[in-house]
Formats: sequence, C-alpha cells, structure tokens
Amino acid sequence: MCRVAAFSVLVSALAIVGCGEAKLATVPAGGKVMFKKSTPAAGALVVFHPVDDAFERKIGGKPFATVKDDGSFKLTTKEQDDGAPEGEYNVTVDWQKKSTAKMSLTGEGGGAAGSMLNPKYGNPKATVFKFTVKKGDKNEFLIEVD
Repeated sequence: MCRVAAFSVLVSALAIVGCGEAKLATVPAGGKVMFKKSTPAAGALVVFHPVDDAFERKIGGKPFATVKDDGSFKLTTKEQDDGAPEGEYNVTVDWQKKSTAKMSLTGEGGGAAGSMLNPKYGNPKATVFKFTVKKGDKNEFLIEVD
C-alpha cells in the first residue's frame, strides 16, 4: 500500500514539473550589420550568445540570424524571425567568403573560403558587442564590423 502511495506521489510530482515548463516568450529583435559603415554584410551569421549559461539552457540554444542583402537581420530562437527572449547577450558575427572554385563530383571545392572579418568578432567569450533584449524596447541593434 505504501509503495502505491509513494508511486502516486512521484507520478503527480513529475506531472506538475512537466506542466510547469512553458516555452520562454520571445520579443521581436534584429537590426543591421554593416561592413566598414557602408556595405551590408549580406550572408553574415549573427549569433546572440546568452551571457548566463543557465539562461542558454533554459531557452534551449542561441538566437541567430542570417544577414539579408540590405544588411538587416531578424533573430530566430525557436521559429523563423520570432526574436529573442529578454536578456543580456554577447554577440558574434561571422561572414565567410564564398569560394569561386567549382565543386567537384567528390564534393570537394566550393563552399566557404575563410572569414572576411577580424577574428575578434567571432569570440563569444570576449565579444566586441553586448546587447540587452528587453520587452517594450525597439531591440534594433546596429553592428558595425571591419
């Protein structure tokens, strides 16, 4: 009888914990990435790294975006262009050169040919950019790289 009661309590506790996990709300966030203040960094990858590791685990990853032809980007966390949860982020930018080499039948060649940016923009632990996403703010960030 005690085992049945203990099992019932355990199942109830797990059900309550499972129901308590709600999807973390996101707010619209994005901006522009400009190379040398005048050229849109089209195709660059922008990643918002949560400052707090526990927060990153809570949201299940890192908000990210690919920069469009006009330099603009909209962050994605769980669904396309859904934004980012409120919080502080270290921001990295990686902009890869496209190779002019043709891809061979073996799959070699083509693809990326190296970063066009200073490596300082790609280190999430020593970032150049740190932004806070906050509900009610515009959350439009200008990122200027060289």
